[in-house]
Amino acid sequence: MIQHADWIVDIGPQAGVHGGEVVYSGPLSGLRKVKESTTAKCLFSSKPKTKRELRQPTGWLKLQQIERNNLRGLDADFPLGVLTTVTGVSGSGKSSLVSQAVVELVGEALGQKKEVDAPEGEADLLEQEPETATGGSIVAGMNHVRRLITVDQKPIGRTPRSNLATYTGLFDHVRKLFALTRKAKARRYDSGRFSFNVAKGRCPNCEGAGFVSVELLFMPSVYTPCPVCRGQRYNDATLEITYRDKNIAEVLDLTVESAHKFFADETPVLRALDALLHVGLGYLRLGQPATELSGGEAQRIKLASELQRAQRGDTLYVLDEPTTGLHPADVSMLMSQLNGLVEAGNTVIMVEHDMQVASGSDWIIDIGPGAGDKGGRIVAQGPPAKVAKSKHSRTAPFLLT
Repeated sequence: MIQHADWIVDIGPQAGVHGGEVVYSGPLSGLRKVKESTTAKCLFSSKPKTKRELRQPTGWLKLQQIERNNLRGLDADFPLGVLTTVTGVSGSGKSSLVSQAVVELVGEALGQKKEVDAPEGEADLLEQEPETATGGSIVAGMNHVRRLITVDQKPIGRTPRSNLATYTGLFDHVRKLFALTRKAKARRYDSGRFSFNVAKGRCPNCEGAGFVSVELLFMPSVYTPCPVCRGQRYNDATLEITYRDKNIAEVLDLTVESAHKFFADETPVLRALDALLHVGLGYLRLGQPATELSGGEAQRIKLASELQRAQRGDTLYVLDEPTTGLHPADVSMLMSQLNGLVEAGNTVIMVEHDMQVASGSDWIIDIGPGAGDKGGRIVAQGPPAKVAKSKHSRTAPFLLT
């Protein structure tokens, strides 16, 4: 798409506090000369692609007679212990197979309850899909799967009260550090005092949200910073407590990169911060509201939450088009983290249209050949090099092998 555009406006050079500038504006040819452009490096890179040795399956998750949407009696075998990409044209049945059939059947076998998002308004009700039963069964492989984790781009919260510090759990450790300070002990403040969800420490006007909702006639409500606490979330008494010369609001305003230096001696906090840095989110503020995060950022926060856990292996991670909205540089970082999960003994299955991802996977299952009634079949499967040679696959000509 970029190479076919008449005019390029490149924003950056990086993300968050490291971006926000127009790096280049002009015809595509001129972008090649802009050294600080991350986009230019991806478009005009002359570095030869490094090939890695493909991982071998440790077992197989076998599904038989799958019935869902345009899938009619489909048998599918997914390799375990490797990274698998399910490809195919839009509407071919990829999500029906992976995000619906695999997730529902594996979840049922593990005894997990199906998560249903509670609708918050008329728009959400319209977006809800009618309940459809999935036919078929798992005939082998469940003895190698102990956990099922679905990593999507849904928001980590729908209000400013949710943020990455609370979602990743690092805020629990931060609150304990504040409660252990001499001044907090003298006032008998416990860690709950530093939670913006508890009445005793939060701002009474915004109730710890930092924002207040303004109702607009005939238009959606908007959020504006609280006029009492000026967006700091806490009451004045709580803000008088400092840890290394910063109060709790100032700590929440730190970026992940700055917080990594600030908490250099606190291992529990560093574990979460390291994971966030590894997925490329060093530019986000600890207390940045969930409503300000993109789908890609929300997804990587979820990955970071998984990465900081002790990896036991035998976990199945399912992702549906994880690269949506991501820059090629972000895709490379995402792939690095997914490969790390596989190296720890887990399995990753994802639906993707990005050929950079498909070519970098261990195994490809191509669904098609067309969409709707013309799809729903496995056209080709195997290592990327093998699928690229298929004469029946519409994906094959585009694989970067």
